[in-house]
Amino acid sequence: PSARSVAEQCDLPVADVETFYQWFAQTPRTVTGFSQGINQASAGTDKCNSIINCHLATGRVGLPGAGPFSLTGQPNAMGGREVGGLANTLAAHMDYDSPGARTSVARFWGTDRIPEVPGLKAVELFEAVHRGEIKVLWIMGTNPAVSLPESAHVREALARCPMVIVSDCMAETDTTAYADILLPAAGWGEKDGTVTNSERCISRQRAFLPLPGEVKPDWWIMANVARELGYGKAFDYRKPADIFREHAALSGIAVQASGSRRQFDIDCLKTLSDFDYEQLQPVQWPVSLAPDGRITGTSRLFDQGGFATPDGRARLVPIHTVNAGQQPSSAQPLVVNAGRIRDQWHTMTRTALAPRLLAHRQEPFIEVHPNDAEALTLAEGELGRLTGRNGGEYVGRIRVTSDQRPGEVFVPIHWNSQFASKGTATDLMMAVTDPVSGQPEGKHGVARLQPVPSRWHARVMRRPASGWQPELASPAGYWARQPLSHSESWWLAGNQPVDWELEADAWLGGAAQVVMGDVACGRFRAARIVDGQLQAVLLVAPSASELPDLAWLDQCFEAECLSPEQRQCLLAARAVDGENTGALVCSCFQVGENQIAKAIQAGDDSVEALGQALKCGTNCGSCIPELRGLLSNCSAPEAAEVS
Repeated sequence: PSARSVAEQCDLPVADVETFYQWFAQTPRTVTGFSQGINQASAGTDKCNSIINCHLATGRVGLPGAGPFSLTGQPNAMGGREVGGLANTLAAHMDYDSPGARTSVARFWGTDRIPEVPGLKAVELFEAVHRGEIKVLWIMGTNPAVSLPESAHVREALARCPMVIVSDCMAETDTTAYADILLPAAGWGEKDGTVTNSERCISRQRAFLPLPGEVKPDWWIMANVARELGYGKAFDYRKPADIFREHAALSGIAVQASGSRRQFDIDCLKTLSDFDYEQLQPVQWPVSLAPDGRITGTSRLFDQGGFATPDGRARLVPIHTVNAGQQPSSAQPLVVNAGRIRDQWHTMTRTALAPRLLAHRQEPFIEVHPNDAEALTLAEGELGRLTGRNGGEYVGRIRVTSDQRPGEVFVPIHWNSQFASKGTATDLMMAVTDPVSGQPEGKHGVARLQPVPSRWHARVMRRPASGWQPELASPAGYWARQPLSHSESWWLAGNQPVDWELEADAWLGGAAQVVMGDVACGRFRAARIVDGQLQAVLLVAPSASELPDLAWLDQCFEAECLSPEQRQCLLAARAVDGENTGALVCSCFQVGENQIAKAIQAGDDSVEALGQALKCGTNCGSCIPELRGLLSNCSAPEAAEVS
């Protein structure tokens, strides 16, 4: 390794790399923040260890303002590890390699049925399901049909499995579609128990919503299934406090079994009364009891040394540098970077149901560098198709941006088969995993990119719960669903010729009352109205850029009876004096790109000034980077041209 080698691999000037190293060496209080780009890699364990090694070697662990900081996206990930929520761990941060750990856990639980070897990690697990080695699979609170690499292979495994049980708070996901038994589980606001943040802080979580219908907490479901299977004595829990006391006691045996320092120690909480458990205040482990009986936590670890090793000294772990498991080739020349976008969460089974959160990025998309877009004859706003090494496909709207490096594209991880025809990013990813953690290389793939020929583009709007599905009523080769506040809408595109006057009724769910067509130019618009109430709208154009914004039309679905003015403007898709606000930038206050451009033209030339004028960027702040981009790109003459 050298500064020059790093610079070449990262496309950085050598001087910048050397400056960075100098800054790190000369700045005692340094925090290294790292996220899924480090973790989700075939060498993720080595990457994490290399960061930790740098901090240990320079003494930057346990000090205020210094340390490695893993920024993961999973809620209560620390709490899950405490209770042994990984396939290769036991409870209380013990694992199968810890001397005496398995025996201690077996003795504590009074059983001889503790597995002798670690279980299968996620990718290995679904390989075993696919081979038929696992006959019963219980999936709780996750969506592997979308989140795991080679997701088509995962879906095939689910279809082959004789018994699939799914516990979820959402009835319709890509995974629940394969469920033989679907159990209604409690959502976050309906749960009662404890969670642990990444800084080791255990907090009581109290439900603020009642359990709806037949919904039950996960612990109740598991305990009752265990009783039916004849293990009632081992699962004789009546309330969350019972489980917490056992959890605390297990941490005590972990300390005894380890023979060395063990930081996770909440043993003193094993005798909490029900009342004290209900009143438990946030506390960071390890936990002790003060002489007066007060519960005392530990706000900082390692500031005086004392690591969790027999001699208390830290250990550097040797690492081995390897490239990503999937490398570009002539067949798949582009690197695919998959990641999150600001308004969605994981596989968007819930966030996509909030119209405001789908207003900013309404469809799956592919971000491409201008040089690559030109070489591949890709146009902004048109459709592109990525094809991975395993034959998986992803179709999304092309976004040309110099933010991408040449030879690389970005796609969001969120879309699934509930919301798009070919928008599942993991269909592109091979099941390459880290040999230690089993973590799949979920953020890095390779693919070839081609334009998707489309003769027509369309938007369809229907009343909610109409039951209409684009694949049942249209020749669309592409579709993406976008829930709106008062209607359901779809983006559609196809390359087959369509006689819209003949086909419109099938798309609208009945005869159209208002129609406007220009066959020669490939434009068509129609609306269906029943008893004065808008039922459906169809808008067709030769290019997606010619399709109007649907905000005004969506409001028309709210009306019990359309006014004459609304009927007159239906096919124009906006009121006579309505403003075209442009693409949404600020989700909190529904501020569009055109509004921002006009404000910049009027002299609001800073993020603060735009916030005062339009409120954008003044709430959650996630649109501020986009506002800065518009400020740098939108000069006054350009803003003046925006209609």
